Amino acid sequence: MKPELLAPCHDWITLKAGVDAGADAVYFGVKKYNMRIKAGNFSPRDLPKISDYCHKNKVKCYLTLNVVVYENELKDVESLIKKAKKAKIDA
Repeated sequence: MKPELLAPCHDWITLKAGVDAGADAVYFGVKKYNMRIKAGNFSPRDLPKISDYCHKNKVKCYLTLNVVVYENELKDVESLIKKAKKAKIDA
C-alpha cells in the first residue's frame, strides 16, 4: 500500500498550499470543534467549497473533530457531521 501524504490546514491559504504542494489529502477543523482553537479554522458553511476544491484537484479532505464533546453539544456535532456527509467530505 502506498503511503498517503497528509497536510494540515487551517484556512484557505494553507489548504491551497497543501494541494499545490502535492498532498494526497488535507485535514482541517471547524471553529468550536478543533483543538487548534487559535488557528483560523473553517466554518461549516465552507465544507462544500472545501470538498469541491479538493476533489477537483484529486485530493481527499478529512474533517477533524478532536475535542471532548459534551452532551449539550451532541445535536450541534450531529448537524456538523450531516453537513460534512452532504458536502462529500471524505472522512
